[in-house]
Amino acid sequence: MTRIAATRTECPAVLALLAAALLCISAATAAEGERLIAPAEFGESKTTLWSPTLEWTLKNPSHEGNPFDLVAKVAFTHESGDAKHVTEMFHAGEDTWKFRFTGTRTGKWTFTTQANGRNGTTRDPELHGRKGTVTVRPNPDPDAYGFVTNVGNKWARHQGNEGKIVTFVPHFRMSFAKKGLDPGSTQIDSALDMAMRDEGFNGVFRFMAGWWVDAGAKGARFADRDPDPRAFETLEELILKTHARGGVVHIWYCGDLGRKQAPQSAFGDNGAETKGERRLLRHIAARLGPLPGWIMGYGYDNPEHVTTGELRSWGKYLRDHMGWKHYLGARDQGGNINYTSWPEADFYSRGHWFRGAPCEDMVKAVRSDREKPHSFDERWWIKRLESEENLRRQLWLCNMAGGVSSIIGNQGSRSADPFSNPHGFKTFSRFWEGRFLGGMTHDNGISDGYGLRTEDRATYIFYKQDTSSVQMDLSGMPGPQPAVAVDTKKKYREIDIGPLKAGKQTWKAPYKSDWAIAVGKSFEPAKP
Repeated sequence: MTRIAATRTECPAVLALLAAALLCISAATAAEGERLIAPAEFGESKTTLWSPTLEWTLKNPSHEGNPFDLVAKVAFTHESGDAKHVTEMFHAGEDTWKFRFTGTRTGKWTFTTQANGRNGTTRDPELHGRKGTVTVRPNPDPDAYGFVTNVGNKWARHQGNEGKIVTFVPHFRMSFAKKGLDPGSTQIDSALDMAMRDEGFNGVFRFMAGWWVDAGAKGARFADRDPDPRAFETLEELILKTHARGGVVHIWYCGDLGRKQAPQSAFGDNGAETKGERRLLRHIAARLGPLPGWIMGYGYDNPEHVTTGELRSWGKYLRDHMGWKHYLGARDQGGNINYTSWPEADFYSRGHWFRGAPCEDMVKAVRSDREKPHSFDERWWIKRLESEENLRRQLWLCNMAGGVSSIIGNQGSRSADPFSNPHGFKTFSRFWEGRFLGGMTHDNGISDGYGLRTEDRATYIFYKQDTSSVQMDLSGMPGPQPAVAVDTKKKYREIDIGPLKAGKQTWKAPYKSDWAIAVGKSFEPAKP
Protein backbone atom coordinates (compact mmCIF):
# COMPACT_ATOMS: atom_id res chain seq x y z
CA MET A 1 0.00 0.00 0.00
CA THR A 2 1.42 3.32 -1.04
CA ARG A 3 0.47 6.92 -0.46
CA ILE A 4 0.26 9.11 -3.54
CA ALA A 5 2.26 12.31 -3.03
CA ALA A 6 0.52 15.64 -2.66
CA THR A 7 1.84 16.92 -5.97
CA ARG A 8 1.13 15.38 -9.33
CA THR A 9 3.90 14.04 -11.53
CA GLU A 10 3.80 13.96 -15.31
CA CYS A 11 4.84 11.01 -17.49
CA PRO A 12 4.79 10.52 -21.27
CA ALA A 13 1.78 8.22 -21.19
CA VAL A 14 -0.65 9.88 -18.78
CA LEU A 15 -0.58 12.28 -15.86
CA ALA A 16 -0.35 10.50 -12.50
CA LEU A 17 -3.49 10.53 -10.38
CA LEU A 18 -4.52 12.99 -7.73
CA ALA A 19 -2.59 15.76 -6.13
CA ALA A 20 -4.12 15.35 -2.69
CA ALA A 21 -3.57 12.20 -0.68
CA LEU A 22 -5.12 8.96 -1.89
CA LEU A 23 -4.33 5.60 -0.45
CA CYS A 24 -3.78 3.09 -3.26
CA ILE A 25 -4.12 -0.71 -2.93
CA SER A 26 -3.16 -2.81 -5.96
CA ALA A 27 -4.06 -6.37 -6.94
CA ALA A 28 -1.39 -9.05 -7.34
CA THR A 29 0.65 -9.19 -10.55
CA ALA A 30 1.33 -12.17 -12.82
CA ALA A 31 4.05 -13.26 -15.20
CA GLU A 32 3.77 -12.11 -18.79
CA GLY A 33 1.27 -14.27 -20.72
CA GLU A 34 -0.48 -15.54 -17.60
CA ARG A 35 -4.05 -14.61 -16.78
CA LEU A 36 -4.11 -12.09 -13.97
CA ILE A 37 -6.46 -13.00 -11.14
CA ALA A 38 -6.88 -10.60 -8.25
CA PRO A 39 -6.67 -12.01 -4.72
CA ALA A 40 -9.97 -13.28 -3.35
CA GLU A 41 -9.47 -11.09 -0.29
CA PHE A 42 -8.08 -7.59 -0.25
CA GLY A 43 -7.56 -7.71 3.49
CA GLU A 44 -7.88 -4.68 5.76
CA SER A 45 -7.33 -1.09 4.71
CA LYS A 46 -7.33 1.96 6.95
CA THR A 47 -8.26 5.59 6.52
CA THR A 48 -9.76 8.45 8.53
CA LEU A 49 -13.16 10.13 8.40
CA TRP A 50 -13.75 12.33 5.33
CA SER A 51 -10.22 11.89 3.95
CA PRO A 52 -8.05 10.53 2.52
CA THR A 53 -10.00 8.67 -0.14
CA LEU A 54 -9.01 5.04 -0.63
CA GLU A 55 -8.37 3.59 -4.07
CA TRP A 56 -8.01 -0.04 -5.18
CA THR A 57 -6.62 -1.35 -8.49
CA LEU A 58 -7.57 -4.52 -10.37
CA LYS A 59 -6.35 -6.00 -13.64
CA ASN A 60 -8.92 -7.33 -16.11
CA PRO A 61 -7.20 -8.47 -19.34
CA SER A 62 -10.16 -10.58 -20.49
CA HIS A 63 -12.58 -7.68 -21.02
CA GLU A 64 -14.25 -7.29 -24.39
CA GLY A 65 -15.68 -4.30 -26.22
CA ASN A 66 -15.44 -0.68 -25.13
CA PRO A 67 -13.95 -0.76 -21.61
CA PHE A 68 -15.99 2.34 -20.63
CA ASP A 69 -19.16 0.26 -21.14
CA LEU A 70 -18.14 -2.33 -18.55
CA VAL A 71 -20.19 -2.00 -15.36
CA ALA A 72 -18.72 -3.47 -12.16
CA LYS A 73 -20.08 -2.43 -8.78
CA VAL A 74 -18.65 -2.33 -5.27
CA ALA A 75 -20.86 -2.25 -2.17
CA PHE A 76 -19.41 -0.82 1.06
CA THR A 77 -21.46 -1.55 4.20
CA HIS A 78 -20.88 -0.18 7.70
CA GLU A 79 -20.83 -2.64 10.58
CA SER A 80 -23.91 -0.96 12.10
CA GLY A 81 -25.94 -1.74 8.99
CA ASP A 82 -27.12 1.87 8.94
CA ALA A 83 -24.80 3.16 6.21
CA LYS A 84 -24.03 1.83 2.74
CA HIS A 85 -22.30 3.19 -0.37
CA VAL A 86 -22.56 1.43 -3.73
CA THR A 87 -20.09 2.73 -6.27
CA GLU A 88 -18.71 1.52 -9.60
CA MET A 89 -15.27 0.75 -10.94
CA PHE A 90 -13.82 2.95 -13.65
CA HIS A 91 -11.51 2.13 -16.52
CA ALA A 92 -8.02 3.48 -15.82
CA GLY A 93 -6.25 2.59 -19.05
CA GLU A 94 -5.32 -0.65 -20.85
CA ASP A 95 -6.51 -3.58 -18.69
CA THR A 96 -6.74 -1.66 -15.41
CA TRP A 97 -9.86 -0.82 -13.37
CA LYS A 98 -10.05 1.11 -10.11
CA PHE A 99 -12.58 1.94 -7.44
CA ARG A 100 -12.64 4.37 -4.52
CA PHE A 101 -14.11 4.92 -1.09
CA THR A 102 -14.40 7.80 1.38
CA GLY A 103 -15.44 7.07 4.94
CA THR A 104 -18.57 8.88 6.13
CA ARG A 105 -18.70 7.11 9.50
CA THR A 106 -16.01 5.79 11.81
CA GLY A 107 -15.81 2.06 12.43
CA LYS A 108 -15.47 -1.03 10.29
CA TRP A 109 -16.76 -1.27 6.73
CA THR A 110 -16.83 -4.40 4.54
CA PHE A 111 -17.00 -4.42 0.76
CA THR A 112 -17.68 -6.89 -2.06
CA THR A 113 -17.24 -6.41 -5.80
CA GLN A 114 -19.77 -7.59 -8.37
CA ALA A 115 -19.32 -7.88 -12.15
CA ASN A 116 -22.13 -10.16 -13.26
CA GLY A 117 -23.52 -10.29 -16.79
CA ARG A 118 -27.21 -9.82 -17.56
CA ASN A 119 -27.95 -13.54 -17.31
CA GLY A 120 -26.20 -13.92 -13.96
CA THR A 121 -22.95 -15.28 -15.35
CA THR A 122 -19.67 -13.69 -14.36
CA ARG A 123 -18.59 -11.83 -17.46
CA ASP A 124 -15.41 -10.38 -15.93
CA PRO A 125 -14.26 -12.82 -13.21
CA GLU A 126 -11.15 -10.75 -12.42
CA LEU A 127 -13.43 -8.00 -11.13
CA HIS A 128 -16.03 -10.18 -9.42
CA GLY A 129 -16.34 -11.43 -5.85
CA ARG A 130 -13.38 -9.57 -4.34
CA LYS A 131 -13.80 -8.75 -0.67
CA GLY A 132 -12.13 -6.58 1.90
CA THR A 133 -12.57 -4.43 4.97
CA VAL A 134 -11.90 -0.78 5.75
CA THR A 135 -11.39 0.65 9.20
CA VAL A 136 -12.29 4.32 9.37
CA ARG A 137 -10.68 6.10 12.29
CA PRO A 138 -11.33 9.61 13.63
CA ASN A 139 -9.78 12.37 11.54
CA PRO A 140 -6.78 13.98 13.27
CA ASP A 141 -8.14 17.35 12.13
CA PRO A 142 -11.21 17.98 14.34
CA ASP A 143 -12.44 20.63 11.89
CA ALA A 144 -12.14 18.50 8.73
CA TYR A 145 -15.04 18.96 6.32
CA GLY A 146 -17.01 16.21 4.65
CA PHE A 147 -19.67 16.39 1.96
CA VAL A 148 -21.87 19.35 1.05
CA THR A 149 -25.42 19.13 2.38
CA ASN A 150 -28.14 21.54 3.51
CA VAL A 151 -30.18 22.65 6.51
CA GLY A 152 -33.48 23.80 5.06
CA ASN A 153 -32.59 26.42 2.45
CA LYS A 154 -29.13 27.00 3.89
CA TRP A 155 -25.95 25.51 2.44
CA ALA A 156 -24.14 23.28 4.92
CA ARG A 157 -21.32 20.77 5.31
CA HIS A 158 -20.54 17.82 7.53
CA GLN A 159 -17.66 18.64 9.85
CA GLY A 160 -15.58 16.87 12.46
CA ASN A 161 -15.64 13.36 13.83
CA GLU A 162 -19.14 13.71 15.25
CA GLY A 163 -20.47 14.53 11.80
CA LYS A 164 -22.01 17.81 12.97
CA ILE A 165 -23.55 19.97 10.28
CA VAL A 166 -22.38 23.57 9.93
CA THR A 167 -23.99 26.15 7.68
CA PHE A 168 -22.03 28.36 5.30
CA VAL A 169 -22.48 30.27 2.03
CA PRO A 170 -20.23 29.07 -0.82
CA HIS A 171 -18.87 31.75 -3.15
CA PHE A 172 -16.91 30.45 -6.12
CA ARG A 173 -13.98 32.29 -7.68
CA MET A 174 -13.48 32.09 -11.44
CA SER A 175 -9.79 31.31 -11.30
CA PHE A 176 -8.90 29.85 -14.67
CA ALA A 177 -8.46 31.60 -18.01
CA LYS A 178 -10.58 30.23 -20.87
CA LYS A 179 -7.67 28.87 -22.87
CA GLY A 180 -8.37 25.20 -22.35
CA LEU A 181 -8.37 22.82 -19.44
CA ASP A 182 -5.41 23.94 -17.34
CA PRO A 183 -3.51 20.68 -16.86
CA GLY A 184 -0.71 21.55 -14.53
CA SER A 185 -0.30 21.44 -10.77
CA THR A 186 1.44 24.81 -10.90
CA GLN A 187 -1.65 26.49 -12.37
CA ILE A 188 -3.92 24.84 -9.82
CA ASP A 189 -1.72 25.78 -6.87
CA SER A 190 -1.41 29.36 -8.14
CA ALA A 191 -5.17 29.67 -8.67
CA LEU A 192 -5.98 28.36 -5.19
CA ASP A 193 -3.36 30.58 -3.57
CA MET A 194 -4.96 33.60 -5.20
CA ALA A 195 -8.62 32.65 -4.72
CA MET A 196 -8.54 31.09 -1.25
CA ARG A 197 -5.40 32.30 0.50
CA ASP A 198 -5.15 35.88 -0.78
CA GLU A 199 -8.78 36.75 -1.53
CA GLY A 200 -10.50 34.45 0.95
CA PHE A 201 -13.01 32.69 -1.30
CA ASN A 202 -14.29 29.36 0.03
CA GLY A 203 -14.64 27.77 -3.39
CA VAL A 204 -13.61 27.85 -7.04
CA PHE A 205 -15.55 27.45 -10.27
CA ARG A 206 -14.63 25.03 -13.08
CA PHE A 207 -16.44 24.93 -16.43
CA MET A 208 -16.01 21.53 -18.15
CA ALA A 209 -18.28 20.84 -21.17
CA GLY A 210 -16.23 19.30 -24.02
CA TRP A 211 -13.12 19.07 -21.87
CA TRP A 212 -14.69 16.01 -20.24
CA VAL A 213 -13.86 14.06 -23.40
CA ASP A 214 -11.05 16.17 -24.88
CA ALA A 215 -8.75 18.05 -22.50
CA GLY A 216 -7.14 19.79 -25.46
CA ALA A 217 -10.36 20.99 -27.08
CA LYS A 218 -10.65 24.61 -28.18
CA GLY A 219 -13.63 26.40 -26.72
CA ALA A 220 -14.65 23.35 -24.67
CA ARG A 221 -16.36 21.80 -27.71
CA PHE A 222 -17.82 18.34 -27.26
CA ALA A 223 -16.65 15.50 -29.50
CA ASP A 224 -18.02 11.97 -29.76
CA ARG A 225 -15.23 10.49 -27.67
CA ASP A 226 -14.73 8.45 -24.53
CA PRO A 227 -13.89 10.23 -21.24
CA ASP A 228 -10.44 11.80 -21.35
CA PRO A 229 -8.29 10.70 -18.37
CA ARG A 230 -6.25 13.92 -18.57
CA ALA A 231 -9.37 15.97 -17.87
CA PHE A 232 -10.37 13.85 -14.89
CA GLU A 233 -6.87 13.87 -13.41
CA THR A 234 -6.82 17.66 -13.53
CA LEU A 235 -10.30 18.01 -12.07
CA GLU A 236 -9.58 15.46 -9.33
CA GLU A 237 -6.47 17.38 -8.34
CA LEU A 238 -8.45 20.61 -8.19
CA ILE A 239 -11.22 19.04 -6.07
CA LEU A 240 -8.85 17.36 -3.62
CA LYS A 241 -6.62 20.39 -3.17
CA THR A 242 -9.60 22.71 -2.76
CA HIS A 243 -11.17 20.37 -0.20
CA ALA A 244 -7.88 20.12 1.70
CA ARG A 245 -7.97 23.92 2.03
CA GLY A 246 -11.53 23.79 3.37
CA GLY A 247 -13.28 24.77 0.13
CA VAL A 248 -15.74 23.49 -2.46
CA VAL A 249 -15.54 23.23 -6.27
CA HIS A 250 -18.57 24.22 -8.35
CA ILE A 251 -18.54 22.37 -11.69
CA TRP A 252 -20.60 23.29 -14.73
CA TYR A 253 -21.37 20.11 -16.67
CA CYS A 254 -21.92 21.66 -20.10
CA GLY A 255 -22.48 24.96 -21.91
CA ASP A 256 -23.96 26.53 -25.01
CA LEU A 257 -25.28 24.35 -27.84
CA GLY A 258 -24.40 26.86 -30.55
CA ARG A 259 -20.75 26.64 -29.53
CA LYS A 260 -20.96 22.84 -29.38
CA GLN A 261 -20.50 22.80 -25.61
CA ALA A 262 -23.62 20.67 -24.96
CA PRO A 263 -23.63 16.84 -25.08
CA GLN A 264 -26.13 16.49 -27.95
CA SER A 265 -23.71 18.34 -30.23
CA ALA A 266 -21.49 15.23 -30.02
CA PHE A 267 -23.63 12.35 -28.76
CA GLY A 268 -26.83 13.29 -30.59
CA ASP A 269 -29.18 13.66 -27.62
CA ASN A 270 -29.58 14.89 -24.04
CA GLY A 271 -30.79 13.24 -20.86
CA ALA A 272 -28.44 10.24 -20.64
CA GLU A 273 -30.15 8.60 -23.61
CA THR A 274 -27.03 7.81 -25.64
CA LYS A 275 -24.15 5.41 -25.05
CA GLY A 276 -21.65 8.26 -25.28
CA GLU A 277 -23.21 10.38 -22.57
CA ARG A 278 -23.88 7.38 -20.34
CA ARG A 279 -20.22 6.41 -20.55
CA LEU A 280 -19.31 9.92 -19.48
CA LEU A 281 -21.81 10.08 -16.61
CA ARG A 282 -20.77 6.66 -15.24
CA HIS A 283 -17.15 7.75 -15.36
CA ILE A 284 -17.99 10.98 -13.50
CA ALA A 285 -19.93 9.02 -10.89
CA ALA A 286 -17.21 6.40 -10.36
CA ARG A 287 -14.19 8.73 -10.31
CA LEU A 288 -15.61 11.84 -8.67
CA GLY A 289 -18.50 10.40 -6.65
CA PRO A 290 -16.36 9.23 -3.69
CA LEU A 291 -14.51 12.59 -3.48
CA PRO A 292 -15.98 15.13 -1.05
CA GLY A 293 -16.10 18.84 -1.73
CA TRP A 294 -17.92 19.51 -5.02
CA ILE A 295 -21.32 20.37 -6.46
CA MET A 296 -22.43 20.42 -10.11
CA GLY A 297 -24.68 22.69 -12.14
CA TYR A 298 -25.86 21.73 -15.61
CA GLY A 299 -24.37 24.89 -17.11
CA TYR A 300 -25.69 28.03 -18.77
CA ASP A 301 -28.29 28.92 -21.45
CA ASN A 302 -30.13 25.77 -20.43
CA PRO A 303 -33.57 26.67 -21.90
CA GLU A 304 -31.97 26.82 -25.33
CA HIS A 305 -30.99 23.17 -25.44
CA VAL A 306 -32.34 21.05 -22.57
CA THR A 307 -35.87 20.27 -21.36
CA THR A 308 -37.18 19.51 -17.90
CA GLY A 309 -37.58 15.86 -18.88
CA GLU A 310 -33.99 15.66 -20.09
CA LEU A 311 -32.72 17.26 -16.88
CA ARG A 312 -34.66 14.72 -14.88
CA SER A 313 -33.14 11.86 -16.89
CA TRP A 314 -29.64 13.32 -16.59
CA GLY A 315 -29.93 13.83 -12.85
CA LYS A 316 -31.51 10.44 -12.17
CA TYR A 317 -28.87 8.60 -14.17
CA LEU A 318 -26.02 10.37 -12.40
CA ARG A 319 -27.56 9.91 -8.96
CA ASP A 320 -28.26 6.22 -9.61
CA HIS A 321 -24.56 5.63 -10.29
CA MET A 322 -23.02 7.76 -7.53
CA GLY A 323 -22.47 6.09 -4.19
CA TRP A 324 -22.15 9.41 -2.34
CA LYS A 325 -24.58 12.30 -2.67
CA HIS A 326 -23.39 15.42 -4.45
CA TYR A 327 -25.69 18.36 -5.01
CA LEU A 328 -26.89 18.81 -8.60
CA GLY A 329 -28.66 21.85 -10.02
CA ALA A 330 -29.67 23.49 -13.30
CA ARG A 331 -29.79 27.23 -13.90
CA ASP A 332 -33.25 28.63 -14.53
CA GLN A 333 -33.58 31.69 -16.75
CA GLY A 334 -36.07 34.52 -16.93
CA GLY A 335 -37.30 37.27 -14.67
CA ASN A 336 -39.62 35.15 -12.53
CA ILE A 337 -38.35 34.01 -9.13
CA ASN A 338 -39.96 30.56 -9.14
CA TYR A 339 -37.90 27.61 -10.36
CA THR A 340 -39.41 25.67 -13.25
CA SER A 341 -36.56 24.07 -15.23
CA TRP A 342 -35.88 21.13 -12.89
CA PRO A 343 -38.02 20.88 -9.74
CA GLU A 344 -36.04 17.85 -8.49
CA ALA A 345 -32.73 19.75 -8.34
CA ASP A 346 -30.78 19.53 -5.06
CA PHE A 347 -30.22 23.29 -5.14
CA TYR A 348 -32.10 25.99 -6.99
CA SER A 349 -30.02 28.00 -9.42
CA ARG A 350 -30.95 31.34 -11.02
CA GLY A 351 -29.64 33.16 -14.06
CA HIS A 352 -30.94 36.29 -15.86
CA TRP A 353 -29.54 38.80 -13.32
CA PHE A 354 -26.69 39.58 -15.70
CA ARG A 355 -25.57 42.83 -14.05
CA GLY A 356 -26.00 41.85 -10.44
CA ALA A 357 -28.94 40.75 -8.34
CA PRO A 358 -30.76 43.19 -6.05
CA CYS A 359 -30.99 41.99 -2.46
CA GLU A 360 -34.79 42.13 -2.68
CA ASP A 361 -34.85 39.65 -5.58
CA MET A 362 -32.52 37.28 -3.79
CA VAL A 363 -34.67 37.46 -0.66
CA LYS A 364 -37.72 36.50 -2.76
CA ALA A 365 -35.78 33.58 -4.22
CA VAL A 366 -34.69 32.32 -0.79
CA ARG A 367 -38.24 32.58 0.55
CA SER A 368 -39.71 30.85 -2.52
CA ASP A 369 -38.36 27.50 -1.31
CA ARG A 370 -37.34 26.84 2.28
CA GLU A 371 -36.17 23.25 1.73
CA LYS A 372 -33.31 23.69 -0.75
CA PRO A 373 -30.26 26.00 -0.84
CA HIS A 374 -30.06 28.72 -3.47
CA SER A 375 -27.48 29.88 -5.98
CA PHE A 376 -27.43 32.80 -8.41
CA ASP A 377 -25.33 31.10 -11.08
CA GLU A 378 -24.78 34.12 -13.27
CA ARG A 379 -21.05 34.63 -13.66
CA TRP A 380 -20.35 38.11 -12.32
CA TRP A 381 -17.16 39.97 -13.19
CA ILE A 382 -16.05 43.61 -13.24
CA LYS A 383 -17.28 44.44 -16.75
CA ARG A 384 -20.75 43.19 -15.88
CA LEU A 385 -21.00 44.85 -12.47
CA GLU A 386 -18.99 47.94 -13.51
CA SER A 387 -16.48 47.90 -10.67
CA GLU A 388 -14.56 45.73 -8.26
CA GLU A 389 -16.39 47.47 -5.42
CA ASN A 390 -19.75 46.38 -6.82
CA LEU A 391 -18.51 42.78 -6.94
CA ARG A 392 -17.50 42.94 -3.31
CA ARG A 393 -20.83 44.51 -2.37
CA GLN A 394 -22.68 41.83 -4.30
CA LEU A 395 -21.11 39.19 -2.06
CA TRP A 396 -22.40 40.98 1.02
CA LEU A 397 -25.91 41.22 -0.44
CA CYS A 398 -25.88 37.49 -1.22
CA ASN A 399 -25.27 36.68 2.44
CA MET A 400 -27.57 39.35 3.81
CA ALA A 401 -30.41 38.03 1.61
CA GLY A 402 -30.31 34.80 3.59
CA GLY A 403 -27.41 32.90 2.06
CA VAL A 404 -27.26 32.82 -1.76
CA SER A 405 -24.26 31.25 -3.47
CA SER A 406 -22.52 33.09 -6.34
CA ILE A 407 -19.81 32.85 -9.02
CA ILE A 408 -17.35 35.76 -9.03
CA GLY A 409 -14.58 36.65 -11.48
CA ASN A 410 -12.33 39.54 -12.36
CA GLN A 411 -12.28 40.20 -16.10
CA GLY A 412 -14.27 37.47 -17.80
CA SER A 413 -11.93 35.36 -19.92
CA ARG A 414 -9.04 36.83 -17.93
CA SER A 415 -10.69 35.75 -14.69
CA ALA A 416 -7.40 34.34 -13.42
CA ASP A 417 -6.24 37.92 -12.80
CA PRO A 418 -6.14 38.93 -9.12
CA PHE A 419 -8.31 41.72 -7.77
CA SER A 420 -6.58 45.03 -7.16
CA ASN A 421 -7.81 45.13 -3.56
CA PRO A 422 -7.90 41.56 -2.23
CA HIS A 423 -8.34 42.82 1.34
CA GLY A 424 -12.01 43.65 0.81
CA PHE A 425 -12.77 40.11 -0.37
CA LYS A 426 -10.63 38.52 2.35
CA THR A 427 -12.38 40.67 4.97
CA PHE A 428 -15.75 39.40 3.72
CA SER A 429 -14.57 35.82 4.23
CA ARG A 430 -13.03 36.49 7.65
CA PHE A 431 -16.13 38.26 8.93
CA TRP A 432 -18.48 35.39 8.04
CA GLU A 433 -16.37 32.59 9.54
CA GLY A 434 -18.73 30.90 12.00
CA ARG A 435 -21.25 33.75 11.73
CA PHE A 436 -23.65 32.55 9.05
CA LEU A 437 -25.98 30.48 11.20
CA GLY A 438 -28.71 28.10 10.18
CA GLY A 439 -31.47 29.96 11.98
CA MET A 440 -30.77 33.35 10.40
CA THR A 441 -33.41 35.16 8.38
CA HIS A 442 -33.36 38.41 6.40
CA ASP A 443 -35.08 41.30 8.22
CA ASN A 444 -34.60 44.86 6.93
CA GLY A 445 -37.06 46.12 9.52
CA ILE A 446 -34.32 46.04 12.14
CA SER A 447 -31.95 48.48 10.40
CA ASP A 448 -31.64 51.42 8.03
CA GLY A 449 -29.27 49.18 6.07
CA TYR A 450 -29.56 45.39 5.74
CA GLY A 451 -30.30 43.04 8.62
CA LEU A 452 -30.08 39.36 9.51
CA ARG A 453 -31.21 37.86 12.80
CA THR A 454 -31.92 34.55 14.45
CA GLU A 455 -35.44 33.63 15.45
CA ASP A 456 -34.66 34.03 19.14
CA ARG A 457 -33.22 37.53 18.46
CA ALA A 458 -30.00 36.63 20.26
CA THR A 459 -27.70 37.05 17.23
CA TYR A 460 -27.68 39.76 14.55
CA ILE A 461 -25.74 40.86 11.48
CA PHE A 462 -26.05 44.41 10.12
CA TYR A 463 -24.58 45.77 6.89
CA LYS A 464 -24.77 49.28 5.43
CA GLN A 465 -22.90 50.87 2.52
CA ASP A 466 -21.32 54.31 2.29
CA THR A 467 -22.30 55.37 5.80
CA SER A 468 -20.98 56.79 9.07
CA SER A 469 -23.79 55.36 11.22
CA VAL A 470 -25.93 52.23 11.47
CA GLN A 471 -29.35 52.04 13.09
CA MET A 472 -30.05 48.76 14.93
CA ASP A 473 -33.26 47.49 16.48
CA LEU A 474 -32.21 44.99 19.15
CA SER A 475 -35.62 44.84 20.81
CA GLY A 476 -36.24 41.45 22.34
CA MET A 477 -32.56 40.60 22.65
CA PRO A 478 -32.04 38.44 25.77
CA GLY A 479 -29.75 40.69 27.76
CA PRO A 480 -26.55 42.54 26.82
CA GLN A 481 -24.58 40.93 24.00
CA PRO A 482 -21.02 41.41 22.65
CA ALA A 483 -20.72 43.32 19.36
CA VAL A 484 -17.99 44.16 16.85
CA ALA A 485 -17.89 46.39 13.77
CA VAL A 486 -15.72 45.85 10.67
CA ASP A 487 -14.85 48.17 7.79
CA THR A 488 -15.62 45.88 4.85
CA LYS A 489 -13.35 47.78 2.43
CA LYS A 490 -10.15 47.34 4.39
CA LYS A 491 -7.96 44.61 5.81
CA TYR A 492 -9.87 42.74 8.49
CA ARG A 493 -9.94 44.46 11.88
CA GLU A 494 -12.63 44.22 14.52
CA ILE A 495 -13.73 47.30 16.47
CA ASP A 496 -15.21 46.30 19.83
CA ILE A 497 -18.50 48.20 20.28
CA GLY A 498 -20.17 45.98 22.89
CA PRO A 499 -21.73 44.87 25.01
CA LEU A 500 -24.96 46.28 23.56
CA LYS A 501 -28.25 46.33 25.46
CA ALA A 502 -31.63 45.41 24.03
CA GLY A 503 -33.59 48.16 22.28
CA LYS A 504 -33.26 50.58 19.38
CA GLN A 505 -29.92 52.35 19.00
CA THR A 506 -27.56 53.96 16.52
CA TRP A 507 -23.87 53.15 16.21
CA LYS A 508 -21.64 56.03 15.12
CA ALA A 509 -18.75 54.94 12.92
CA PRO A 510 -15.32 56.62 13.20
CA TYR A 511 -15.52 57.54 9.47
CA LYS A 512 -17.61 56.92 6.37
CA SER A 513 -17.32 53.50 4.70
CA ASP A 514 -19.19 50.20 4.19
CA TRP A 515 -19.71 48.75 7.66
CA ALA A 516 -20.72 45.33 9.00
CA ILE A 517 -21.71 44.69 12.62
CA ALA A 518 -22.04 41.33 14.39
CA VAL A 519 -24.06 41.22 17.63
CA GLY A 520 -24.43 38.21 19.91
CA LYS A 521 -22.69 35.00 20.84
CA SER A 522 -22.22 32.13 18.41
CA PHE A 523 -24.42 29.13 19.11
CA GLU A 524 -24.17 25.44 18.41
CA PRO A 525 -24.08 24.17 14.79
CA ALA A 526 -27.46 23.72 13.14
CA LYS A 527 -29.11 20.31 13.24
CA PRO A 528 -30.43 18.67 10.05
